[in-house]
Amino acid sequence: MKTLISLAVFFLAINVNAQKVNISGSDTLGGVMTDAIIAAGLNQKISYIGGGSGVGEKALANGEITVTAMSREFKPEVLDQAKVNGIIPVATVIALDGISILVNTANPTASMDFQTLVKIYTCEITSWNQVPGSNKNGPIKAYRRDDKSGTTDTFKHLTGLKAFGACVTVLAETADIADRTSTESEAVGYAGLSGQKQGNRALAIAAKAGSTPIEPNTQTIRSQAYPLSRKLYIYEASGSKSPAGAEQELLDYVLDRSFLDPIVQDHDFITID
Repeated sequence: MKTLISLAVFFLAINVNAQKVNISGSDTLGGVMTDAIIAAGLNQKISYIGGGSGVGEKALANGEITVTAMSREFKPEVLDQAKVNGIIPVATVIALDGISILVNTANPTASMDFQTLVKIYTCEITSWNQVPGSNKNGPIKAYRRDDKSGTTDTFKHLTGLKAFGACVTVLAETADIADRTSTESEAVGYAGLSGQKQGNRALAIAAKAGSTPIEPNTQTIRSQAYPLSRKLYIYEASGSKSPAGAEQELLDYVLDRSFLDPIVQDHDFITID
């Protein structure tokens, strides 16, 4: 009898796990989404597996999921693919963010402009003494997120960067950027506001050489005065596919600002107003 009960529990666990929805999407919003799932009591029904905005948008466009979180808008070519499948992605802005250019707290550099950033990330500038006003020597260790990252897409779009140089090291997640910049004195990396931690800090950024550098904070990001400001999104499918079951439950929660805003703030992002 004990054997039969054990087998029944085992197969029930397999069945529950098989029905669990795995939602891919922005790694930047990974902490927000995971905490939202737990706070909503849905962690037995849904797992947030991240992977990057590029992974999430393709999964939604192909009908594999009906809800995803993204740190940028859908790419036009992925929207086209969604339309082929009869799916219309609908976006809702859930928070604001600024892509931070992070350096170690031991680094005296106060600011950079887009031109300098592009030169660092194309390996035209490889030493801190080549950075205007850095007051620092030594090689630059430049880090970036991978090409699935919505943060990478936004960083390239806003700065005008076309392609990364061979000197730049690719890291998988925001937490990796945070760790390297907080422990390595020569490091520089880009990440959302959630990448700031003890041991690193965000530089003030100017869009053009000679213009006033702007620090990322609530006021400058809401006003979009900070040149690397961006919006963060929840996308839901409509048309031939639409949320149901656990995905609809999650969507109801994350679109409720009284529920989500405190979680957004806990992860150092900025509420819409």
